[in-house]
Amino acid sequence: SPYGFHKLISEQICAEFYHLNKIKTCSMRVFSAYGEGLHKQLFWDIFQKARQSDTISLFGTGSETRDFIHIDDILSSIDCIISSSQFEADIINVATGISTSIREAASMFLDTIGMKKEIQFSNIVKQGDPLGWVADIGKLISYGFSPQVDLKSGLVQYKNWLKQE
Repeated sequence: SPYGFHKLISEQICAEFYHLNKIKTCSMRVFSAYGEGLHKQLFWDIFQKARQSDTISLFGTGSETRDFIHIDDILSSIDCIISSSQFEADIINVATGISTSIREAASMFLDTIGMKKEIQFSNIVKQGDPLGWVADIGKLISYGFSPQVDLKSGLVQYKNWLKQE
């Protein structure tokens, strides 16, 4: 996808700055971020649609998978990277290493917010969107990172934030 291609180019630019000028760099590949304060992405979209209709329409088949990471774990990963990276054009996947289908995540979220809605998938897969997405977080783990917020408890935190919105 153009998005992924441009991210790759930015990583290559960082590596070039490091190798040519010894400017310390690090690229974090943050996977499917969610959590309090986020007014976009899957869970926000589902919440907005659930408030307006009994049927929630989503792209894809529902079997696509993502590696969801809560904002608290992202912040923890940043601490680990700052403490452990040599910043020698490092590229680090920031995720949990756990794959969850969109259908499962959407159902879990609706259960969490206490809304009984029908989820329909368009069966239209956008070109460039990954079908299965789970990160290799071996490098991040070697820096001392361990995911602390599982998807279910992270969605409870997100629900509590939504109540205040």
